[in-house]
Amino acid sequence: MVWLCVICGLFVAGQTVRYGLYQAQLSEIREQTDALYVSVLGPDIGQSPFGRLQFEHGKLAAGRRIGLDPLSVLAALSRPAVESLRLEGLSITGRTGRVRGFFGPAVDGFDGYVKALAADGQFHFALERREDVFGGIEFSLTVEPL
Repeated sequence: MVWLCVICGLFVAGQTVRYGLYQAQLSEIREQTDALYVSVLGPDIGQSPFGRLQFEHGKLAAGRRIGLDPLSVLAALSRPAVESLRLEGLSITGRTGRVRGFFGPAVDGFDGYVKALAADGQFHFALERREDVFGGIEFSLTVEPL
């Protein structure tokens, strides 16, 4: 009977040691997880940091699904612009867009303008149509995100 009590006591002692080690491991994992949440969300992680991460991810993913941002496209078109440029239309459908415009009367800078657009780091501009008309050039560009 004594041997049975000794064996049971050793078993309980072993389980207690295992429980203590698992508890220490769990607290270390929680500390590291909280540190990751703080590094991403800031010092106030709130009651449900995982929910906040999902919310922030949803906002970022929605921005990608929406497609081209018209203001960003207009900003990219106006960076290398000269006084001879007149944009007549911008249509955006999803992740592609079409730009119509007129370049004139100084048509000698049109090729440089198109080359400057091709070097843009945010969008891919491609000359779709170029037509010489009286007093300038009517053109059409396609735009896609990089």
